[in-house]
Amino acid sequence: MEINVKKGKILIYRVFDIGSEIDLEKVEALFEDKKLRERFKLDRKHNMSLIISSSPVSIQLGNFDLTLANERVSAELIAKVWHFGTVSLCFQIPITPGTSWKDLVKTAAFIDNDIDIDLFARNKANEFQNDIKHAILTPNSWVMNEDYVTYFIQEFEGFSGPIANITEKVDVPALLLAESKEVLSESLKKTTLEQVFQYSVDDLVVVDWNAALVVEPSGSMDVPLVIEFALNQLLEMRYYDDLLDQRLNTLYNEVVGKKKTLFSNKYSQLAEDAGQIYLEISEIVENVENSFKTVGDFYLATIFRGSSRRFRFQDWQNSINEKLGNLAEVSKLLHSEVNESRNQMLEIIIILLIAIEVIPFVYGLIYN
Repeated sequence: MEINVKKGKILIYRVFDIGSEIDLEKVEALFEDKKLRERFKLDRKHNMSLIISSSPVSIQLGNFDLTLANERVSAELIAKVWHFGTVSLCFQIPITPGTSWKDLVKTAAFIDNDIDIDLFARNKANEFQNDIKHAILTPNSWVMNEDYVTYFIQEFEGFSGPIANITEKVDVPALLLAESKEVLSESLKKTTLEQVFQYSVDDLVVVDWNAALVVEPSGSMDVPLVIEFALNQLLEMRYYDDLLDQRLNTLYNEVVGKKKTLFSNKYSQLAEDAGQIYLEISEIVENVENSFKTVGDFYLATIFRGSSRRFRFQDWQNSINEKLGNLAEVSKLLHSEVNESRNQMLEIIIILLIAIEVIPFVYGLIYN
């Protein structure tokens, strides 16, 4: 018997960096304004099983029609604003009851290649950023973003037994990799299914780098929220990695081929900026685990750590630390050169002062 999806939805995420820091209390206050309240709905529901430092503010942006696999579908758009400067847009699209797994994989392939969703999400992110601009410390318009898809299924048709066996009945890797044409190798399938989690025999979570499968009969959205949190953290790591590249390039351009002056404070300013960036990155990267806690069990924390591994948090962190180290070392060398030059100038000044004192004395001895 063919396995179909009886009840479920597709969660399409687009995450953007819109500022250095966002005051979430101001965001909530802004949505008390009549104009915004008429356009959007502030979602005040908070799941008590999750404790996230500065829990995000959720706003329902309304329903929109999208073209998905040549069909018009209605998608509910929800924005989550995170205090460290990101907004994640989630398009929630119901899966038509009776959709076969093969058709779901085809839909996944269409989503993976569809640029209209990217453009639509970018426009909505820009509009939303403008709406909450008074709550953003320093607005930002970074061109990069994160995209992700979670296939959230509550019930199957044509399948019985432990849900863990679903990976033997349907091609889960094909869905997560959005591959509807090629036959995947066994080694690639094995790699794709490395991060598999279960709390009970009825649920299942498979996390890959670009998509996830969540089977949750209860309909709880805890797991998608955890993955979304990790996705926002990933974007921040990418942002700071790119920012460090820019700072290093600026530093190199200031140094290479340019004559140093004794009274320039550019190098001191760059060193100070490096210290500020280091503190910001330390707060975001090194304290990720402290930003996320659970109450009652560690299942969600385990999924978060698994998502972190799949998103290669450690690689990004190592890259950031290496660039911070390079920035700090170059700044120290420049400080040393500037200080040495200034010491040489002081020595010259002292010699001149001594000469000024000695010359009249010698002049007097000669003519007396």
